[in-house]
Amino acid sequence: MRRIGVGVVVMGLVVATAPAATAQARPRQAGLPTSTITLVTGDQVVLQGGEPKSVRPGPGRDGMRFSVHKTADHQYVIPADAITAVGQGRVDRRLFDLKTLQEFGYDKRATVPLIVTGQGANRVATTGRALPSVDGYAYEAAKGEAWQNLTRARGVSKIWLDGKRKALLDHSVPQIGAPAAWDAGYTGAGIKVAVIDTGVDQTHPDLADREIAEANFSDAPDNVDHFGHGTHVASTVAGTGAKSGGKYRGVASGAQILDAKVLDDFGGGLESWIIAGMEWAAEQGADVANMSLGGGDTPGVDPMEEAVNNLSAEYGTLFVIAAGNSGSDATIGSPGSADAALTVGAVDRDDNLAPFSSRGPRVGDGAIKPDVTAPGVEIVAALHADGTIGPEVEPGYTALSGTSMATPHVAGAAALLAQQHPDYTGAQLKAVLSGSAKPHPDLTAFEQGSGRVDVARAITQTVVSEPTSVSIGTIQWPHDDDVPVGKPLTYRNLGDADVTLALTLDTDAPEGMFTLSTGEVTVPAGGTAEVTVTGDAGVGDVDGYYSAAVTATAGDSVTRTPVALDREVESYNLTVNTLDSTGAPTAEYGLLLYGIDSPRFLTPYDEDGSIEVRVPKGTYLLDNAVFEGGEADQRISLLIQPKLVVDKDMTVTTDARAAKPIDVTPPAAAELLLGDIGYSLITDSGGLGSAFLTDDLSRIWTAHLGEALPGQFTAKINSQWSSADGSYYGLAWFPQGAMPTGFTKVVTKKDVATIRADHGAPTPGRTGGKVVFPSPTEGDGFVFGVETPVDLPGQRNEYVTTDGVQWQGMLNQYNGEDQESQLISPYHVYRAGKTYRTSFNHGVFSPAFTNDGFPGGWIYRYANDLIIQPPLFSDAAGNAGFSLTESASLRLYRDGELIGEADEPSAYFAVPAEDSEYRVVVTANRPADVFDVSSTVSAEWTFRSAFVEGNEPAPIAASAIRFTPKLDAANSAPAGVPFLVPVSLQRNGNGAADRPRSLKVEVSYDEGRTWKRATTILNAVAVLYHPSGADSVSLRATATTRDGGTVTETVLRAYKLRK
Repeated sequence: MRRIGVGVVVMGLVVATAPAATAQARPRQAGLPTSTITLVTGDQVVLQGGEPKSVRPGPGRDGMRFSVHKTADHQYVIPADAITAVGQGRVDRRLFDLKTLQEFGYDKRATVPLIVTGQGANRVATTGRALPSVDGYAYEAAKGEAWQNLTRARGVSKIWLDGKRKALLDHSVPQIGAPAAWDAGYTGAGIKVAVIDTGVDQTHPDLADREIAEANFSDAPDNVDHFGHGTHVASTVAGTGAKSGGKYRGVASGAQILDAKVLDDFGGGLESWIIAGMEWAAEQGADVANMSLGGGDTPGVDPMEEAVNNLSAEYGTLFVIAAGNSGSDATIGSPGSADAALTVGAVDRDDNLAPFSSRGPRVGDGAIKPDVTAPGVEIVAALHADGTIGPEVEPGYTALSGTSMATPHVAGAAALLAQQHPDYTGAQLKAVLSGSAKPHPDLTAFEQGSGRVDVARAITQTVVSEPTSVSIGTIQWPHDDDVPVGKPLTYRNLGDADVTLALTLDTDAPEGMFTLSTGEVTVPAGGTAEVTVTGDAGVGDVDGYYSAAVTATAGDSVTRTPVALDREVESYNLTVNTLDSTGAPTAEYGLLLYGIDSPRFLTPYDEDGSIEVRVPKGTYLLDNAVFEGGEADQRISLLIQPKLVVDKDMTVTTDARAAKPIDVTPPAAAELLLGDIGYSLITDSGGLGSAFLTDDLSRIWTAHLGEALPGQFTAKINSQWSSADGSYYGLAWFPQGAMPTGFTKVVTKKDVATIRADHGAPTPGRTGGKVVFPSPTEGDGFVFGVETPVDLPGQRNEYVTTDGVQWQGMLNQYNGEDQESQLISPYHVYRAGKTYRTSFNHGVFSPAFTNDGFPGGWIYRYANDLIIQPPLFSDAAGNAGFSLTESASLRLYRDGELIGEADEPSAYFAVPAEDSEYRVVVTANRPADVFDVSSTVSAEWTFRSAFVEGNEPAPIAASAIRFTPKLDAANSAPAGVPFLVPVSLQRNGNGAADRPRSLKVEVSYDEGRTWKRATTILNAVAVLYHPSGADSVSLRATATTRDGGTVTETVLRAYKLRK
């Protein structure tokens, strides 16, 4: 059976709702499955459609509190006992980043892969793999249990997530000048090149007899390249071209291959696998190692970068590593970001930068990366017989693009050079290849490094520069008193004759920003000569990154060294002091600075309770959580400054003595199920959601600091309670502009609305779980709820606050632990002292376009993406409904031609920009042994759509047909009598009711085998006569909407007939 349309929310969990009023690039995606991520601490988080929906403390961790921060790029859920360790840098923050964990596929595992470093690492990772290059061990840690062991272990310096890296896919050999090296007799003969990848197919004619050793460090069962990436890479390095008659000969066809399989059969691998493969390659005597893989980089040195640097220094191996395929500034991936790496970007056959090629500067320090470029677009090389990537362009060959393809060109070039100079270290090979590269005149150093690698020039090069690139560094603002900064640039002559170099500077920077100490220098044979490169940020008036290149020429010999300078934008030193409730500095805190003007997520920490950080001028949100006491008496002070304007050097003191307690008293005796204290921040870049989750409000104290921020900042005091009689109390407030300093409310029955909630039972013997979400009527809300059990069928009383809040209900139907359906109401605004009735889970179950508060509705266009996710099993009250399905299909037609399909009832498609007519046909079948009504629902919509500008999703002009007959609790109507079925339209996007321009209703009493047209009155009511011998009624209706679209809906077994 298929998964249900919207994800599971497990009984007793804390559940979060997405913001109700904020447009998102990709609004909520209904129909996506839930996934449960168990954190290293054992605590569980449920995600639905990639969004955090629930948190449950792990075994033995009852009462644990959680800090939640959600941005456009990250979703952190950090338990209170990990916050300080994360801030100190002793624990990898990625261990608590839901987006990263889900991307890596760690959401369904009972263990989590870790890399533990320090002298005590082996005492924790007793069954792990030693990684001596990083003084660490990698092992699979049992979640929950691992946290206790790790936090108690002595000698552990850091706990890293063993993340995943992947192969970087997105006329070449002659382009880099390799034939000139061949003509000179260099083929890479005798040189060992490690291909650290997905394996190598040594049975391919181009790679026969190339491989001299292999090892498998992945979890794949063998060393065979079932993916095809490593084979393609290896043939670019050392393929003979035998199958193509030499047409697709690799750069160094005489080189020997060391095959280190570190990526699995799908092109992904753990960081520890890759490090182990690197260590093996170096120990095997690899002269060069090709690494066409990588992942995101962060400031500082991660284990993979550390391994590159350490192994390069210890063994002299040159690690040639792909820059990455992110295609924008400051996106160089790790481990290509390592200092010692020869990092490779990609160009096309005309040496133009490939649009996917990652660019510098390096994250954290602004250093120049990549080092060089090489061809990486549509590179033809060997196709593994069992490989799964790339079309066969010629027998035995495929064409691929990416910095993965550029990298082996440079590794092959290094092998040619290593054969010519067997005494060269990896660092010297890097220096020659970088210095001899051919620059593109229109590219900066951050795009191309020194330029496109040029083997023909490299084999004649005798002069290299040390370092291969010069970083002047960051020159702090202001620039009216800047002092020029000089950096040494050393030229080393590897030849046996003195060389006189003419030095020039090439740059687009303002005149005088970069200067040389001399225009000429003589470098003695076998010796060095030093010049000074000076950067003067006082020149010019535009802040930002600048680059230049020093070109040293001696006849045909040209050595090029890129130079970079960061002319800092207006920035200031910000000092933040943290004091506990006694007024003393404390090390127990978690500090966050979030940029309101531009998205910056900073988490500085120092154990003395005082941090200094340099930040660009602007407005920031400051969030500091101060922890005091043990588990039994813990106090958490949330000190929030929504608006911190940094326009000078300044000091801010966050003092827990300013905080006051949270104290909410419900109208009757009740147990607190959830306390959710936090805020939402709206910014042009998306904003920030924050929550601190607790089961004891008395532990949370709050304080507002500084100015208010109306219109952007919404605070949240959200508490949810249950009484002994099963009644639910939702007591929530959303103060605008400022965080309340403490909060005390004694709530009476006069302060709440009463909701008599009725829950139907279309399937006998089932249980229900109900979540009621609050959301602000003004501003934004990042709000959690809690699921509580309800009887099906059954009723319960719900009491909710009404001032500035709206409420949404969600009912889940379960068979044991398996979820069968989900219904989500629109948001409702209530009035205090009034009584309301709500209904869930009563038929007819059919499509509805209820307004759920998100822009775009249920079928919408975002740029050139068409998103289709109709709630096919919505109930009679219009609650959007999703269900377990046995089979489903969705087909999309454009101007009559089928352009896309899916075997799910929801999907999104990339479509052309032009205005076109579209037709969507969707069908879902439910298992008959589970659902005896609405067994099959299908719908068909026609509409016109074109490209949508801006960042707002646009609702498609479509409507749902609503059937709302009066049925009994068993979803039945009487047989043998006339019967009225009201029919209406509901507009997509706003949920407004409408009357069709034309309406045709048909009825079937044999589950769709035969149909009969029904009489309609005023296009609003269908008049039926139920025969005595039938047991169910099926409905089919076709309507024309007032905007010219059409809709057809069919519901088999819409309701039952009773005798």
